[in-house]
Amino acid sequence: MNELEISLIRQLIELSLREDLEPAGDLSSLLTVDEKQAAKAVIIAKEAGIMSCSLVISEILEIGKKYIEERFFKGSVNQSLKLEFFFSDTESFVKGDTLVSITGSASLILALERTVLNLMHRLLGISTLTRKLTQKLVNKKTKLLDTRKTSPGMRVLEKMAFKHGSAINHRLNLSDMIMLKENHISLSRFKNSLEALKHCASEIKKNKLTDLRGETLKVEIEINADNLNLLEPVITENLADVIMLDNFSVSELKPLMQRISKLREGQVKATLIEVSGGINPENIDSYLDLEPDFISTSFVSKNVHSIDLSMLIYKI
Repeated sequence: MNELEISLIRQLIELSLREDLEPAGDLSSLLTVDEKQAAKAVIIAKEAGIMSCSLVISEILEIGKKYIEERFFKGSVNQSLKLEFFFSDTESFVKGDTLVSITGSASLILALERTVLNLMHRLLGISTLTRKLTQKLVNKKTKLLDTRKTSPGMRVLEKMAFKHGSAINHRLNLSDMIMLKENHISLSRFKNSLEALKHCASEIKKNKLTDLRGETLKVEIEINADNLNLLEPVITENLADVIMLDNFSVSELKPLMQRISKLREGQVKATLIEVSGGINPENIDSYLDLEPDFISTSFVSKNVHSIDLSMLIYKI
């Protein structure tokens, strides 16, 4: 993970703690539980799923302990929080499995319980639903991509969960790739999209522009029914790394993919093809038969079912 991603995760955790604890802390625990009481908590799956984002649980405990001690305890509680995972990220679990145990200060565990569970519910839901989709891609050349249609503030973690479901992340944000979509094209200062693409390529080379991983910045262009005339020159002149064919039906894509195959013949670096628009578990098989390089979908983030979990806490 890069510094931006780590920073965003920590800011999300701090916000989650603030919304649950400010201004006076966990009054129920502060007024009824001895500050020195130790406890053990276990997080149990109430349905099957795919483990994901264990990093965030570790970060919640580390950030949460410091946050709570500084604001709501007079001094340290003198108890570390010991964390144990029973499943690694990407591993499957079944109903009744214990996923995580946390041992230490009862007051700290109680104060952090909802933040841990709220994030785990959704993230495990994303990894689980993604895995259901990627199982359809086994032995296929096509890879599944996510989108930027994520919950505000949750993008880094939701993309991590998507990856744990055996899929691939598309760009993290607007700095991570040049992607000319319909609105960019209509608002462009250039005479046409081909000039815009050539300008982007020139700027990338001149300024050595890179993505968030330090690799040469890639260029993608959206092609739909209104600008289909761009298809041939973009491919034959290698003006983009990726073409996203957006909102075409399967019947429309069949001749397009055949045409693209011929245009890519003999290319040293073939333009990759991404298919997008309304793809879901019911129709994805038809799109896979066309053998695009990528299928991108926002179905997971829009339709995720949060995995049901429970946290049981015992005195020790």
